[in-house]
Parts: sequence; C-alpha cells; structure tokens
Amino acid sequence: MEALLRSLHFLLALFISLKHLALAQEVNQFIYHGFTGANLSLNGIASIHPNGLLELTNTSKQQIGHAFFPFPFHFKSSFPNNSRSLSFSTNFVFAMVPETPTRGGHGIALTISPSTEFKGATATQYLGLFNSTTVGLSSNHLLAIELDAVRSPEFRDIGDNHVGIDVNNLTSIQSAPASYFSKHERENESLQLISGDPMQVWIDYDEMENLLNVTLAPVRIMKPQKPLLSTPINLSLVVLESMYVGFSSSTGSVSSHHYILGWSFNKSGQAQSLDTSKLPSLPPERNSTNKPYLRIMISLITASLLLIASFATMYIMRKRYEEVHEDWEQQYGPQRFRYKDLYKATKGFKDKGILGYGGFGRVYRGELRSSKRYQIIRGVASALLYLHEEWEQFHDHGSTPQTTNVVGTVGYLAPEITRTGKSTTCSDVFSFGTFMLEVACGRKPVESERPPEEVVLVDWVLECWKRGAILGTVDPRFEGNHVEEEMELVLKLGLLCTHRTPAARPSMRQAVQYLDGNATLPDLPVHGAGIGLVPVSNEASTEHVLTIRISSDEISSYSLSDSESILSGR
Repeated sequence: MEALLRSLHFLLALFISLKHLALAQEVNQFIYHGFTGANLSLNGIASIHPNGLLELTNTSKQQIGHAFFPFPFHFKSSFPNNSRSLSFSTNFVFAMVPETPTRGGHGIALTISPSTEFKGATATQYLGLFNSTTVGLSSNHLLAIELDAVRSPEFRDIGDNHVGIDVNNLTSIQSAPASYFSKHERENESLQLISGDPMQVWIDYDEMENLLNVTLAPVRIMKPQKPLLSTPINLSLVVLESMYVGFSSSTGSVSSHHYILGWSFNKSGQAQSLDTSKLPSLPPERNSTNKPYLRIMISLITASLLLIASFATMYIMRKRYEEVHEDWEQQYGPQRFRYKDLYKATKGFKDKGILGYGGFGRVYRGELRSSKRYQIIRGVASALLYLHEEWEQFHDHGSTPQTTNVVGTVGYLAPEITRTGKSTTCSDVFSFGTFMLEVACGRKPVESERPPEEVVLVDWVLECWKRGAILGTVDPRFEGNHVEEEMELVLKLGLLCTHRTPAARPSMRQAVQYLDGNATLPDLPVHGAGIGLVPVSNEASTEHVLTIRISSDEISSYSLSDSESILSGR
C-alpha cells in the first residue's frame, strides 16, 4: 500500500511538471491590466485587492512580498543547435506610497530567477532575494532590475532614489538616479520613486546585440526614445534553461505600500503596451498618505516665504541705518555712534527736532537713553585730535580750508577769541573743556536763572572742586549709575582745558591720552588760578551748540542741549 502511494505521488508530480512544461511551451507572453483572477504565485505579504491592484508590501516592517508568473519560461535550450532566443521584453506600472513623505521602504525588483522560492532571503536592503551569505554567488543565476528607495552603502548604492541592474548580487553593474528623457525639454527630468505617483518601466533585452535597456517615465508619458540605462550583458552566462519572471519587494524600519498596477511580458517579441486607462486605481490611503506630505510642503513654503520676508526686512533696515566709514577711522578705529542709535535718538531726524543750522548742515535734538556720555566725550576728543593733527593728510578735495569769520556760543568761546578774533587749536581745547563739563553736569555753560554762584558752569565746578565736593556737580539724572573715577577725571580735565592761558591747556592728543587712561592727569593749579571764564553778562543763549566737522564728504556732528546728546544726521 505504501509503495502504491509513493507511485501515485510520483506520477502526480510528473503530471504537474509536464503540464507546466506544456503550458510554458504554449505561453510566451501575457498582459495584465490589474490582476483580478490572475493565477500569480504569491508569497510573503503580497496580496491582490478586489479591484485587481497587486500589493507586494504594506506598512508592515521588515517584511517581504513576492509575486511571480506561475509558469517558467524557456530562455535557452540544452541542445546546441536549438534556435531558442534569450531576448525578452516587459512593461509594467508601479507605485510606491511611503509611510512617511520623505522616507519609504526599500523598493521593488523585477526578477528573473530559476525559482519562485528564495529560501533564507531577508527583507530590508536584500529586497527579499538574498541574505548576507547568498548575495553575490554565481550559482544564484538571477537577474534583477531594482527600483531602490533606500541607499545601502554596503552595495555601493549611488543614492536613495535610483534604478539599477543587478546580476547575482545587489551591487548594481549599472545604475542611475530615477529620471526620464523629456522629448520637449531635450534633457533628463528627475522622478521621485516614493512620490506615490504611478510610473511606467520598460525592460528590453536584445540577444543579438547583448544589450539590456531600462526605461522609466511617468505613467501618462509615452515610452521615451532614450533609455535610462543601457548595459552590454551576455545573459547566456546568467540564466538557465527555465526561468521564472516576477516581482520581489521588501520593507525595513520604514515601510511603503509597493503596488503593481499592470504588467505585460513577451519572450518572443516586443511586449504589448499597457492601456493606462484600464489600470486599477490606487486606494484612498494614497491620498491620506500624501496629505501630511502636502502639509509639510505647505509648511516649508510658508517658512521659506517668512524667511525671505525676514531677510528683506533686515536688508531694508540695514540700508536705512547704513553708515559711511571715514578713512581716518581705518587708523584710529571707529569713534562714532551707530547711525541706528542716532536715528532712534533723534526720532528719525524729523524736522520738528531741528535745533538750527550749523556750518555743515542741520543740527538735531536727540536723546541717548543709556549712562554713554563718557563715550560721547571720547568720540568728540578723537574727532578733534583728527582735525588738529591728521586731517591735512586726507584733505585732497582740491581746495584749501580757510576760516572767514569766527562764530560761537557764549560759554564755549575761549577768552582770547574776544581779543584776537581768531580760532586756534587751543581755543578748540577750551570749547572741548566746556563741553565735557556740560555733559558731566547735565546743564548749559551759562544759565542765568540759577543762583549767582551757579550761573557760569566752569566757575561753579571750580568752586566745588576747591571745597572737595566736585562730584556734587554730577548730573543727578545719573542716579548713581556711573563710574566715579571716570566722572572725576572728566570734571578735572574739563577744568584744565578751560584754563584762561592757552599755553596751559593740554593738547587734544594729551586729552585723548588722559581719557584712554594712557597718561596721568596732572594736578590742577593751586586754588584753580587761571581757570574759568572772563567776566561775562548774565544773558545766556537758549542754545549752546558745539559742532565738529568729521569729514569733508559726510555731515556728521555732535551738539549738546539740556545735558542731552544733540546729534546731527546725514
């Protein structure tokens, strides 16, 4: 009985094999517009939807899907004189719908293999065809055209969006980024394999030329004349007599829906073209998958527009506050306030802030809200030093500067000017001394409404110094937010600069050295002899302005009123 059963089993297996062989001899081509009713050999998680859509893999991780034509094709004969050709042609439409918009499963491979079973094959980068020990073996006798969406460095992949030709291995003998040759553009147009959009592939092998061509295009585009890949290869060294044709697909830590919508194959000629209007539609999940993608794209576009707007605003603001740097600043360093600070201090250089018109332009009232008075003094001192000692070497504008008449404000004019009528560097130092006292004390050089002993600023500060109370003259609006050593230096240097004898005043170079801490301020004369103004009337001007020429090209000046910085703009 047992022997009889074995005989029956053998005869049944022989019958099935002969039937498959007979069918294979009869069937040289097929075409599927969808796979409803198709007798495909499915393995792994591959399935066919009710509408005929073939799904190789879904969103399951680390999975494999196989779908093969159930019968083998005869690619060559064991008889040497047999005229059987190795040429073949196939055309299919696929779609990769990723789990996340920018990352998908590993991909799909059109496969020609001696078997539909791939024992020990793993998912991920092995595409369900090999494992770490079988990949690369010549005994595999396998040809695959991979549509790869994940870069695998061990196989020297050129990127995460490429098409490759594989022989017994997953290190492609030729590969290229997914693209197609546009007839209108006369150049290759890029395609994104995991876009979720259906795409069409044509694979043609010519035995006479030993040439394998692979062509890719969007589903609605006719087959481009120029293939994406064109590789010389002798398939007689690869294939066996009987070979199966089908698809293998895999997912990894990230997954994709890998779909085949239609497929045609011909072993004896050109494969029939697919009618794209007859192909099954992708499931609604494709739309839901793309919604996050669209949201991300919209977010990226919005962010880009905001970024561009921010840069444009920054550019406009920078142009508004743009500064012109002078030649002398290259040597001495920038001795200026930022134009932006001046713009804000004068509230945009509006006309209502104009105090008057000096020799070099308009003079504005402005207020710097931070305790920066010491910086103002140092900046003005550096500007005067430049005018006194360095200006001539830069004066190359074709004219010689000359003074026609001396003008000024009571309290700033040195005593000798009333006798000589001439302005000198020494008289500038006197004016600078008055300026320092005005900045430190927060008041005008002459204020008639004050008590008699406080009318003249220089005399008042001098008397306070004699009493050992010089810091009592500091502007109360500082509210203690100042460095006492710096303030005392400014007050004493101001007194020294207002000495009635011009020769007793320091030069502007010495004044800068004192302010920078590079020299020690000498002691004031005993009892302050010689310091102060000659007697003047109690009539005080309502404006006290010190205007300093910075350059011959730019109008930039400082002036003071009501103990605030009065700064002119360009």
